[in-house]
Amino acid sequence: MATIEKSILQSLEARFAALVFSPVLPVAWPNKVFTPSADKHYLRFVFVPNVTNRLMIGSSGAHQYLGLLQVSVYWSKLDGEDAPRDIAGLVAAHFPCDLKLNSGGVTVRITKRPDVRDLMVEDAAVQIPVMIAWEAFA
Repeated sequence: MATIEKSILQSLEARFAALVFSPVLPVAWPNKVFTPSADKHYLRFVFVPNVTNRLMIGSSGAHQYLGLLQVSVYWSKLDGEDAPRDIAGLVAAHFPCDLKLNSGGVTVRITKRPDVRDLMVEDAAVQIPVMIAWEAFA
């Protein structure tokens, strides 16, 4: 049996994996070996659990689990901002507000429209983070 934490992660991974781009963009998954392609075009999946809130006084009452999924769009510095900004918008649209995901008997709900953040310039690439807020009760 999966833990609540694993079920939440699996729900978000499955939804993200269903997002298809043409051409295909490689994904840097957590704790997996990844080497960016020469064109520096790829996505990074980062699971960021936050706090767990106790909702009821009784010890067997449900808890609220909160967190973020950060999907960062990486792109070559030389290719401009239009293409990665468009990809970031597509990622955000794939996780609409109130979307419900299920895995292992746990329902994960996207709590608001994802935030497409500011362009961040790094050494060889730019990054546009997409922050996806979620909650679950168990």
